[in-house]
Amino acid sequence: MHALALCSAEATNAPRRFSSRPPRPFQSLVPTVLISRQDAELRPSTLAAQSVLLEAPLTSGARTVRVRIPGDLCSLVIAGVLATALSAEAGSRVIVSTTLDSTLEMFDADSLAELQPPLPSRGGGPVRLWVQRFDGKEYLLAANHGALLGSVGVFDLSGEQVMELPLSPFPARAGSVGIAAGELAVGATQVPVVLVTNTQSAVAAVAGFGCSLPNGSVTAYDASGLSTLGILQEIGTVDVSAPVPYAVSVDPAGAHAFASTNCGDALDTLTVTASGGSSLALSRTATRSTGASPDGTIYDGARGLNYTANIGGNSLSVHDAQSLDALLTVDLPGAGPIDVTLADSPGGHHWVITSNGSDDSVSLIDRDRIAECIYGVPPTCLAPEMLRVPTAVAGGAPEGVAYDAATNRIFAVNKFPLGSPSLSVIQITEPADGPPSGVDIGEIPLTALGVGTPLPAFIAFDVVVQAR
Repeated sequence: MHALALCSAEATNAPRRFSSRPPRPFQSLVPTVLISRQDAELRPSTLAAQSVLLEAPLTSGARTVRVRIPGDLCSLVIAGVLATALSAEAGSRVIVSTTLDSTLEMFDADSLAELQPPLPSRGGGPVRLWVQRFDGKEYLLAANHGALLGSVGVFDLSGEQVMELPLSPFPARAGSVGIAAGELAVGATQVPVVLVTNTQSAVAAVAGFGCSLPNGSVTAYDASGLSTLGILQEIGTVDVSAPVPYAVSVDPAGAHAFASTNCGDALDTLTVTASGGSSLALSRTATRSTGASPDGTIYDGARGLNYTANIGGNSLSVHDAQSLDALLTVDLPGAGPIDVTLADSPGGHHWVITSNGSDDSVSLIDRDRIAECIYGVPPTCLAPEMLRVPTAVAGGAPEGVAYDAATNRIFAVNKFPLGSPSLSVIQITEPADGPPSGVDIGEIPLTALGVGTPLPAFIAFDVVVQAR
């Protein structure tokens, strides 16, 4: 049926449809995209009055994807955007860590088609992911919590197929969880550095006993030999100020990293310095306060600000590189934010995006409003949270979150129900004469619990986007 006919039919005489059940692993070898109407009462602020119902084949036989397109996107469908979205042409690559079976899954951000079969991670239990360019080549870095010891997995993103480097993974300490990387300015030298956080025991942390563990640690690696020799060389490991450092961010210009300690309500500063000759050293140089139970953290180099999601505090803490206390705390009532990412949208918005585990949603928080409240003369403190979009998986407790500017889509990983995680696809629209809106247009089932799962199987999942 022609797209125009679909829009007209749905607007005039379409049955009401509900799809509140969580996604299940695919049952058919023939993939389809099913666009169905959602209950408007569940999303009064984001759903349009009508939706389009559409079935169309995908290019991959690995998944059945349910997609919902609201009526206010019909004009885009008519203009041919849907045809582009369902094409086989490669757009941005979406990569998900399916920790339950120690694999990475790759999808196209436009078509949502699977780009290759799930790729096993040799380190076991990939948790958080990071995409980084070193020496003109892009790599995927994975924090593998492993069964006994953690590690850093390194994958080549330069080809059509994602491949793990031959010498990967590189050993870390027990319970690796968070990861970040960047070109750090160490004196007059630019040094490519990878950092991973270690919780000591991922099982105990997830089971709720993490705060009785010893303090966690951060391991840093020199990535100077990555493009030529395919190796990471450890710089050193330092303990942080409290147990369970879930995440780490990087301030390249300051040669700093910031690790959030979930049990310490703190953000530790880690500094890489030259240590005689060509040697490097890692040290912990400061500890600053956050809200309760911090998790995801990310550095905004354009503004010199670091944003930390506080699960227990229902808030976002904002620091600069030196502040001991938060310069600003953004309230996110009832959200329980877990992970964070940055987004520069086609409409000119600059957001911090959080995945919210308490109310199964994502939040768009305006970075310009944050900066104006901190640095403005006089300061103007408008509410920074611009939009909160529910996911369609009740109780999914979304963990990892990523953004693709090419499609203006947010990808959020629903870690529950255990054994049947899924990837929510949230479409953002930016009207010229109004605020942004968003809707969850579909869930991609991820690989279910498989044979040979390592012991700490219930660590959450992450997602990143590689723009291509």
